[in-house]
Amino acid sequence: MSVTADLIIHNGRLRTMDAKRPIAQALAVLANRIIRVGSDAACEALRGPDTQVIDAGGATVLPGFNEAHLHIFGGGVSLGQLSLADVKGAEQLAARIAEWRAENPEAEFVACHSAAYNIISDDRLPLRQDLDLICPDLPLEVVASDHHTSWVNTAALRLAGIERGFALAPGSEVVVGDDGLATGELREAPAMNLVAARSPSGGRASLGAVSSAEESGITADQRAADIEAIRAGLAYCASYGITSIQNMDGNYYQLDILRELEADGALPIRVRVPYLLTPDTDPRHVRIAADWRQEFQSDFITCDFVKLFADGVVESGTAVMVEGYSDAPGKNGTPLFSPASMNAAVELADSLGLQVAVHAIGDGAVRQVLDAYEAARKANGARDSRHRIEHVELLHDDDFPRFRELGAVASMQPPHPPGAMDFPVSTYLPRIGEAREDTAFRSRELLEAGVPLVFSSDWPVARLSPMAGIQAAVTRKPWRQGGKDQSVTLDQALNAYTAAGAWVEFREGTKGRLAPGYLADIAILDADLDAVPAERLGNVAAAVTICNGRIVYRSDAAEHS
Repeated sequence: MSVTADLIIHNGRLRTMDAKRPIAQALAVLANRIIRVGSDAACEALRGPDTQVIDAGGATVLPGFNEAHLHIFGGGVSLGQLSLADVKGAEQLAARIAEWRAENPEAEFVACHSAAYNIISDDRLPLRQDLDLICPDLPLEVVASDHHTSWVNTAALRLAGIERGFALAPGSEVVVGDDGLATGELREAPAMNLVAARSPSGGRASLGAVSSAEESGITADQRAADIEAIRAGLAYCASYGITSIQNMDGNYYQLDILRELEADGALPIRVRVPYLLTPDTDPRHVRIAADWRQEFQSDFITCDFVKLFADGVVESGTAVMVEGYSDAPGKNGTPLFSPASMNAAVELADSLGLQVAVHAIGDGAVRQVLDAYEAARKANGARDSRHRIEHVELLHDDDFPRFRELGAVASMQPPHPPGAMDFPVSTYLPRIGEAREDTAFRSRELLEAGVPLVFSSDWPVARLSPMAGIQAAVTRKPWRQGGKDQSVTLDQALNAYTAAGAWVEFREGTKGRLAPGYLADIAILDADLDAVPAERLGNVAAAVTICNGRIVYRSDAAEHS
């Protein structure tokens, strides 16, 4: 009995990420697996009367993008909020907020995101007084583009009861001025959530970044709204050719929502969620992650790694440096974990066979994480752990060789280097200083040194589009003449967004390639990447997204082709 395919994609420019056959014309799918990759004629032989056929029109076909670092709940919520990504100056900010309020006359809270640190002025950070002039009557929350700082007006401070500050653990702060009153600046998630908890979304999208415990007191209506936010976020991912995501904040509440969506057949793409260990949690709670690994292990939902935050971000001065900030030499940032606590958590996770991913931006934080990975190796022995460091914005020369020696993975975001995409150089480079510029965002150096490199967006911190990120990675330029070139090739960038993403979640044998036996997770683009200039790669869009053999997104242009 001859086999007939359920789906054939032909007339394509397949970049398979498979060394055995890197380029092909067509592929055939049966159920949820690829059964043949090759020429149009070879796949046409598997066509039957009920086979669905998609003509790729000469466009690039890839393994579905694996978005290896994002925040799906927060991203979904952000789709319904006011984006300030292109706003500069108080006048523009006032106009944008006035426009939004006119469109939302019943609003009792104004929530904005993706604001630049210099949105008001190049000389200083926003103050509550600036926001009071723009929005004196309703609580106003303006979240920075990196989602590690927010600025709020007096009405929001009053709503949260923090007009005179609020005591928090080191590393997070309600900034208070010399007059004893809050300036309106909130640094890091614990401070930010004091106001976000009073917003229409209730701050529930950031629960995974604040508490790893199952949250209580959530009403049926709130849960329904949260489900819709996550559904919207997942659909948005699919619209970019993404078939797998690796979430970087996680709690049981999010996992339970995802499980409900899966049971309803409403989970369009695959989701990986961590157990988030916060600095105020006993390191022994890492054992909960092992329990969750057993509970959440399906083709579409996995929970099999531990996430930690070692520091904050450069712009707010919360990233941990080996040496002081160039514009504040006496300040190095405050580690969120003591060395002993981080070592204990990482060693326990490693002993349980769990992967660890740690947010570390400053070179001091990266050093602390490498120390913890080294301690785990000494305590438990070497293994194929694939422990990750997220962001790696600054990497001291003394620690560079340790990445490969310890088998650590560099999980980096091409949109993040200032000037590469949306983040300005003016609020970043003066903080690190010219002497440290060559130690920042060392993606090409790490790759050439044999360090596994994974790319992602960190959405909603940056734009989700993988192709925009690929353009940023390929076209990246040094900040100064004679600076190091940290750009990568198109093939390297595509690999970092597909096959490497599958590898880092230990799924390299089932996804991340277009090869027989692999899952039918496929992105059909709307152009042939070989014919697109590097500076226009970000304009390339997904035409069709297929996950598990099922079409989960089709663009309007593809619908009518």
